Amino acid sequence: MNASQEIVAHPVRFHGQEGQYFRIWIVNVLLSILTLGLYTPWARRRTVQYFFQNTEMAEGSFEFAAPIRRMLVGFLLFGGLYLAVELAGHSDDRTARLVGNLAMAVIVLASPWLWASAMRFRFRHTRWRGLRLVFAPRLTALYVASWPLLALAVLAVCLVFSSSSALRYGRVAVIGLPLLILLLGFLCLALLQFNYSRLLVLETRIGNEAGRWKVERGPYLGIALQAIGIAVLLGCVIGAVSAIILAGYTLGMRNLRGSIMLGLAIGASGWLMCIVPAMAWREARTFQLVWNNTGISQLARFRCDLRIGSFVGLRVRNAILTLVTLGLYRPFARVKVYRMKCESVTVHLRGGTEALVGQLVRQQDEGGFSDALADGLGLDMVGA
Repeated sequence: MNASQEIVAHPVRFHGQEGQYFRIWIVNVLLSILTLGLYTPWARRRTVQYFFQNTEMAEGSFEFAAPIRRMLVGFLLFGGLYLAVELAGHSDDRTARLVGNLAMAVIVLASPWLWASAMRFRFRHTRWRGLRLVFAPRLTALYVASWPLLALAVLAVCLVFSSSSALRYGRVAVIGLPLLILLLGFLCLALLQFNYSRLLVLETRIGNEAGRWKVERGPYLGIALQAIGIAVLLGCVIGAVSAIILAGYTLGMRNLRGSIMLGLAIGASGWLMCIVPAMAWREARTFQLVWNNTGISQLARFRCDLRIGSFVGLRVRNAILTLVTLGLYRPFARVKVYRMKCESVTVHLRGGTEALVGQLVRQQDEGGFSDALADGLGLDMVGA
């Protein structure tokens, strides 16, 4: 085989340490509190830079060079719009509430475009060995992919009116109808995640090379359904055991307060033992499925060997320690999860790394005019 066509495996590495990120995180939290949230853009930028700079792929680390001024402008615009909508929604004036509802409807309709703008901004200011990522989806493709948002809005309205309507049909409907709506909402969220992930891969360019996506919708949604099944199964088992323990303890207890505290403790344990493992299992299986079925044109493909059991165990331990430490363990948990995910991925590149990077740089220079024009016109300012 020609050396330029040889496929070489490059494991992804993460060099960050939990203690390093804890210092960044605690400073971000304190400054955000002291500035009443105004430090948020700087906090986000420092966090992204920390994870990017410590992630190595194919002999090169990532960089995030977003200008803080544009991030601050975007944050202030979003904050001002959110505050205006909230004030209008809680106003006694009918006209103000109508304006607030119309503004909320406009935000919902514009949310796909806002999401794409944010992704375009994030990718444009991400570098790997001097190469810039470009995300430029067509508007029609973006809104076609966003149809589950409309379904979610309809389901939200149905959920609001379901309780009053279900009373006419008995106790089973009171419980069953909201649960059915929540199940459909969860599936719509999974489908929206699938559509947006697919769009991100297919519409992103590095040089002139596009992403390759081979993930099927069926297996992706199947993982979401299986996660629901796991949560329900664990919930039934833990619920039955907890009910027996609680009943026996309550019968012999004269202190009602103690019984209530025990109930809360069992509820928290149920959350840890049902929701967290099920969601962690779905996260790991989805991560595996996506990374094993994506690539960059014919130049690169990814392989993932994330161990499901280890990842679920890590998520459960992190949840317990975060709860016990009142949130102080969160930065340690985040680094551990990121490292496990990151180091489970290997990129297989066709050809030598230097030759490949040189080829992509030439392609990027040739196709950079439209990107520069968009920067000059400020078309991605909303995503800043």
